[in-house]
Amino acid sequence: MAAGDDIPARKDTVLVVGATGHVGSQVVRALAAQGRPVRAMVRRPGDRVHGAPEHVTRVIGDLHDPGSLERALDGVQVVVSTANGIIPRKGTKGATQVNAAGAQHLVDAAERAGIRRFVQSSVPAHALDAVVPELRGKRAIEARLAEAPIETVVVRNPAFTDVWLAMAGVASAISPDPHATVRRPYGFMRRYLAVVAGLTERRGVLLAPGGPEHGAPLITTRDVALLLAACVDHPAAANQTLEVGGPEWLSWRQIAALVGERLGRRVRPVTLPAWAASLGRTILRPLAPSASNVLGLTQLVATFQPRWHASPWVARLGLPPQQTVGAYLDSLGRQGES
Repeated sequence: MAAGDDIPARKDTVLVVGATGHVGSQVVRALAAQGRPVRAMVRRPGDRVHGAPEHVTRVIGDLHDPGSLERALDGVQVVVSTANGIIPRKGTKGATQVNAAGAQHLVDAAERAGIRRFVQSSVPAHALDAVVPELRGKRAIEARLAEAPIETVVVRNPAFTDVWLAMAGVASAISPDPHATVRRPYGFMRRYLAVVAGLTERRGVLLAPGGPEHGAPLITTRDVALLLAACVDHPAAANQTLEVGGPEWLSWRQIAALVGERLGRRVRPVTLPAWAASLGRTILRPLAPSASNVLGLTQLVATFQPRWHASPWVARLGLPPQQTVGAYLDSLGRQGES
């Protein structure tokens, strides 16, 4: 840990909400690796967190069933919530339902249970908050938590490396993790990837939201999960909103060059304009709300270029160095060789 940041040894039981998601499953594994009592909330008895050790307890809970939340929270001192409906699984709620009544029920139940700290995964604040359900919902959750008599930590992050490289057409960048967001059996995502996945490998094209010179401090799901897990106890994080990016700000042109180096071919960034994402979002809103939400987030990536830097928090929380885009791609190559 960073000098001067003495953290009291705790063995609080932590409930992870969203435990079968890409970030949530990694939070479960990170906390379990520390020897903490971890409770993973799942929606169905057959759901499991791949790679979690045996001492992780599964508990059935649904954000729209207050009774199940009370049972899940019994004996819990800390909640980490990564639940979202951005790319829903079959039979699960979309972004609006997860972030509206569902989150309200969870915070209400946490208050009644006397939870010590609530760590919430969130997204950047932006002018699109008014029209994109996932953004609007996260602002509502943050506002509700601000009213609650609970220590709160909000972690906002920009685009995920793992997700947006795949969305850009880099099939080889798709995480092998069974919980990976783009592996969910969601019709819109399957159709989208059927069209774009492998464009980079086959044609040397990388879809660049906002254009080749547009960019972001991409951050891996692994690094967000480690941040969330570290915020469970750290005193400096109490009642803080952390706006954290990855270890470097890169344009899509620079990202294309990094991908090209590893593929051994020239990769050309092709603009995916914000107006196209906006048009698709508007057209699909009444027909396919979840697909509209995904396009809204694409519009966010195409218009928002935060210069967030996580290094101060990474050092203060005693975390390992963050993964660069190049390191993430190299890690996938090593996994493929093993």
